[in-house]
Amino acid sequence: MKLIELQLPKNKWEFIMSNSDKNEVGDELVGLVKKAYSNTPQGSFVNSIKDVIPSDWHIIDHDKDPDIDVTVFYREPRANENWTGHKIQGIGHDGARKSKKKAIKKVEELLNKQGYWIEASDALRATLTKMNVPLVKDVKILRKLFNDPNLTKMDPVTYSRKLRNNKVIIESVFGKPTLS
Repeated sequence: MKLIELQLPKNKWEFIMSNSDKNEVGDELVGLVKKAYSNTPQGSFVNSIKDVIPSDWHIIDHDKDPDIDVTVFYREPRANENWTGHKIQGIGHDGARKSKKKAIKKVEELLNKQGYWIEASDALRATLTKMNVPLVKDVKILRKLFNDPNLTKMDPVTYSRKLRNNKVIIESVFGKPTLS
């Protein structure tokens, strides 16, 4: 990874929200996210700086080099959404085992705060199911959260819903979403 000018303290999570900071470290954030999702079927939707700007990012540098090692990113609700707070969109890491653990620990910390939530599937769902994070099971809450009266519970953990492109996804929601 390239060196960055943004000076980060070691082993301390920092929050970056300014567009100038996002522009400065955008390529690095894209690389971390791509690394984290490299083994998933759909990969990552974060592929360029234009994908970095709309989100807010927690970052940490925990090793000897000055680069960012881990990130967790999220967004606020869009105009047509029925919730307030922060939807965690994903993680990024440099591939090191320690970095992966730090990413999951940060996600766990955020999901235990009111207003933070994540929609998860596959490996992340399996990991979160084993952790001390709330799982949203109530189909009425899920339908309102996604403004989707057709959302269907599959089992106690998962539901299916149709996206705008008519693709059906099977997911789970963890955390403490706040409905508006």
